Amino acid sequence: MYFSLRTMDNLDWSAVRALFPTLRNWVHLNTAAFGPMPSTAVQAMNEHFESRDQTASMGFLSWFDRLDVIRAKIARLIGAKQSDIGFCPNAGTALSWFLHGVDWRSGDEILALDHEFPNNQYAPLMLDSKGVRFRALPGPRTRFDPELILDALGPRTRLVVISAVNYSNGLRAPLEDLAPELRRRGVLLCVDGTQSAGVLRHDVEQTPADFLVVHGYKWMLGPAGAGFFYAPPETRAWLLPSVVSWRSHWNWRDFERLHHGRPELPDEAAMYEGGVQAFSLLFALEASLDLILECGRDAIERRSLGLARECREILLRQGGVGNLDPDHPCDSPIVTASFPDLDAAALRGKLERRRVAVAARQGNLRVSLDFFNNRDDLQRLASALAA
Repeated sequence: MYFSLRTMDNLDWSAVRALFPTLRNWVHLNTAAFGPMPSTAVQAMNEHFESRDQTASMGFLSWFDRLDVIRAKIARLIGAKQSDIGFCPNAGTALSWFLHGVDWRSGDEILALDHEFPNNQYAPLMLDSKGVRFRALPGPRTRFDPELILDALGPRTRLVVISAVNYSNGLRAPLEDLAPELRRRGVLLCVDGTQSAGVLRHDVEQTPADFLVVHGYKWMLGPAGAGFFYAPPETRAWLLPSVVSWRSHWNWRDFERLHHGRPELPDEAAMYEGGVQAFSLLFALEASLDLILECGRDAIERRSLGLARECREILLRQGGVGNLDPDHPCDSPIVTASFPDLDAAALRGKLERRRVAVAARQGNLRVSLDFFNNRDDLQRLASALAA
């Protein structure tokens, strides 16, 4: 970090908000669509381009060294090891890398939910040419019981694809109960953590997914095009790369004497990445990641969920209906509600004209609360809804 966000042992949340220029003009309650980037992320990109001009890019290997530092920071965020982390341009790409590396047999089955993010339906459905069956289960509307998935497993179920937090209703998947049981039964698990990484605690030791994909432009507060995936040693033992490039050989850093012939793959997740990476985007993601780590996973989750609870009460008072019961546990930073006789998309547009950024999804107004938000934002939302 280039500054301190702490006064003694306490976080200065006003200093955190000052890092986000968009908050000067907007009530940003839409991180589940696009998270705002802190000024430090833009600064990191500019510094990279300035360095290229000054050095003629002669030290480009140091950029790859810096990527390894970023891998270590991501590993710290999710409780993994540096070698388990690779970079991807988006979650859909990484999901395809995984799906096309599985040795599918005709009759194998993939399970997901009917209201999953389209990535998690489109990609499995495209495997029908290999005889793979895709089955979408009716998704829960209130509480997500792991038995919904476990009871649906069949003898040919090979893979479950699920989001850690559902994009359209905010329901949080019970991964701590689901993941270990799927592993015990020999069923693969691929998790999309795009709607959770950066705001909710996620520990891959407690939720042993076979593959985790995250696009960093939402809760990781980075630019689009910067994402990461988690591939543990158990997965790397059998998953072959779908993309092969000059970096596929273990000794690719010796670029003045590149290896020729069949590559000898390194035992690390980076073997799936392909060639040169989007350095400027990943350096921006690092700056946002530094901010998240500085604030702390526990503090971010606690603050975001506290604001989400208050948001539910506001939507209830304004006539919203849905999963808004204040007595129901609030474990997601995404709050959704419908309003009788009002079109959610039209309501979103009216709020936008009042500089309140929210979203409409599946007929619901969707409000997403992050750690840079505060009670003033919620009061402006309440006033705009009342108006």
